[in-house]
Amino acid sequence: MIGHGFMGAAHSVGWRQAPAVFDLPVRPHMAVVVGRDVEATAAAAEKWGWGEAANDWREVVARDDIDVVDIVTPGDSHAEIAIAALGAGKHVLCEKPLANTVAEAEAMADAAAAAAAAKGVRAMV
Repeated sequence: MIGHGFMGAAHSVGWRQAPAVFDLPVRPHMAVVVGRDVEATAAAAEKWGWGEAANDWREVVARDDIDVVDIVTPGDSHAEIAIAALGAGKHVLCEKPLANTVAEAEAMADAAAAAAAAKGVRAMV
């Protein structure tokens, strides 16, 4: 999960509770939460049950052990993160609003369509 403000708390609860509510084909593993502030990110990881904390979303998106990227950052960073994650073959969940401009949203949709066609990747808001 990239970001850990208010929506990070909500999404963390969702990831933890999803297997109790839904019959999922796989069980989510909350691998890493990413944030800019080292101490705050570590505290969020501990509090919400993430395996580790990191401070560079680009490094996390490039990791082979990451399959899904959940974006809960402020809207002005959604497009950059989502496009990079989709390009790396990751499934992307993006908190609303999807983007701050129509151009950003279109670029994200284009990246999602290309990733889906090439790698079977899914993207959603």
